[in-house]
Amino acid sequence: MRNEDKSFIGISPIYHTIIFEMKKQKKKLYFFTVIAILVAVLLSYILQLFPDYFLSNTQAEFFSGGLTFISFITLFAACLFFSGIICSEFNKRTGFIVFPKINKYKLILGKYLGNLILVVLIVSIYYLILGLFGFLYYGGPINIRIFYSFGFAVLYVIALSSFVTLFSSFMKNVNITIIITLVILLMGFNIADQIITLIFADAFEPLYSLAYLGNLITSTLENPFPASYQETSIPMGPGGGFTFAQWITPSVAMGTTLLLVYIIGCFALAAILFKRRQL
Repeated sequence: MRNEDKSFIGISPIYHTIIFEMKKQKKKLYFFTVIAILVAVLLSYILQLFPDYFLSNTQAEFFSGGLTFISFITLFAACLFFSGIICSEFNKRTGFIVFPKINKYKLILGKYLGNLILVVLIVSIYYLILGLFGFLYYGGPINIRIFYSFGFAVLYVIALSSFVTLFSSFMKNVNITIIITLVILLMGFNIADQIITLIFADAFEPLYSLAYLGNLITSTLENPFPASYQETSIPMGPGGGFTFAQWITPSVAMGTTLLLVYIIGCFALAAILFKRRQL
């Protein structure tokens, strides 16, 4: 048998799993695509119809405002698409029975890539609509920073997907996985960030936080790039007031590195746990 035939036989189960998973999740794809389109049109077009709502001065500012809800869309999509990627196999006790038998690593890779393609497609549609309205309002060329932002959005989606997949590898129920990952991603990281900032101020950057790393999606649109740490003094009467401190965004290099660490680390650990877990 030729090497090409052996290679095709090796990747064929992954390909078929990808196709199967994409067909299986098409209802979720339709739902989130509609949500993404509605939100993008609302922020890019509908709000501009109100006389009290002023169009942003620059195309970059317009894109930044339009991306306000992209992190929420990607977060919910990642949780709903990937929460059952592993634990559903054990919850239903089917083990994804196929003939011929498929290697577990190929199975999880195929399921992961199938869902990831759909979520990235949803994000791409959102950016496409935003870019079209940006071109309509400000003309060309399109600010190149929107492509940087899209790149970070894709990295962020992959990191979220790997994180949720990791939880799916040891949780027993899909719904519980969704709830726990949503709580951690929506509130857990943000609460931890505030506590860390309150205790350590500028001495400890919350680079562990996916919520913090996700700020690169909008911060990369700013020129110049914003400072990572900012303090704002708020006066409260004669001689009074307090200082509000906040970590704004990681550096591009550090943020990219840690997103890759999340992607590789979480997915590798999830694959190992899935391989060792008994049906």
